Amino acid sequence: MKVAFISDIHGNYDALNAVLKKIKKLNVSKIYCLGDLVNYYYDPDKCIDILIKNNVQCIRGNHEKIFFKTLKDNKKKNYYSKLYGNSIKNNLVKLNKKHIFFLKSLPTQKRININNSKILLAHGAPWKSDFYFYPNIKKKWFKKISKYKYDTIILGHTHIPMKIKLNKKKLLINTGSVGQPRDKTCNASWLLLDTSKMNYKIIKTKYNKKRLKNQIKRYDSNNIIVLKFFKKCK
Repeated sequence: MKVAFISDIHGNYDALNAVLKKIKKLNVSKIYCLGDLVNYYYDPDKCIDILIKNNVQCIRGNHEKIFFKTLKDNKKKNYYSKLYGNSIKNNLVKLNKKHIFFLKSLPTQKRININNSKILLAHGAPWKSDFYFYPNIKKKWFKKISKYKYDTIILGHTHIPMKIKLNKKKLLINTGSVGQPRDKTCNASWLLLDTSKMNYKIIKTKYNKKRLKNQIKRYDSNNIIVLKFFKKCK
């Protein structure tokens, strides 16, 4: 059996669609998403619809929390728009009651068991959804996460793939980002598990970025934060 783990879609439908097509070709039986479905880009409704259609089991990321802060608070809506662009205001137009209910229903973590291997899914870290667990982080954080009683801990949030052995039996993995990779590549990053050998592999999937680039120019041509991540993409 094969299991896929995806994260940090950020409203990038073209990237998500390409990944799901690749996942289907590989005959993946189950898909999990580690959060951040919304913000930065402009098709959150399509992303949620296709995740539901493909029965993807999702958890909530920090950008879902940001979305709920902006729903009825104009000050926060304007504040986060300066950071993450016009996707913030776009969300309020495109996301209907069905989408909002779906986002509200998401847990902050998920615990699964595959072949007697205990796996914890969290967004930033098990203790905080917006904690950045980079590969070069201080050793005290590796010691802290090692105390969690799981064989594998899978994270998102940093947008940078990572696969580290915490000890002989424990593995820490970051899937990278489907919608906005930050590891000097613009290809969608995700994680594939082959359960026959319990082997985890980071996959990079190419997709056509033309429509997304045009959307960025249309909606956020003056937002440096939004522009910088796809500045060098071909």
